[in-house]
Amino acid sequence: MCFSSEYADVRLWKNKVLLTWKKEARFENYRAPTAAALELMGKYSCDFVIDARNGFEDEKEDVEWGFTFLLPEMAKTGCKNVWFIMNEVNENEIGEEMDMWGTEFGKYFTVRKVDSPLKVGV
Repeated sequence: MCFSSEYADVRLWKNKVLLTWKKEARFENYRAPTAAALELMGKYSCDFVIDARNGFEDEKEDVEWGFTFLLPEMAKTGCKNVWFIMNEVNENEIGEEMDMWGTEFGKYFTVRKVDSPLKVGV
């Protein structure tokens, strides 16, 4: 495990960086795990998996930080593919927000949405 908090875990998984959200996070509780994921991507030049089945919400400031800092920095790491793991329940709750993120990620990476970790990399 590279990073663990009450909000998220970050680790290497199947030669990819896996960020698993445990619950909604804001500001430093959002940025610390994403920064840890960025560090791993830079170290291992690998792809990124976001498990958003347990929640994903952003403050406006976190979105701006993600769009202006995080994604451009991720693009420098060698990451080529990003997977969003979502289920039907949270697709209804946060689908619009994830579509916004998917569009922005799509400017840098190939983006895939899956409903199970078993479908990542397939």
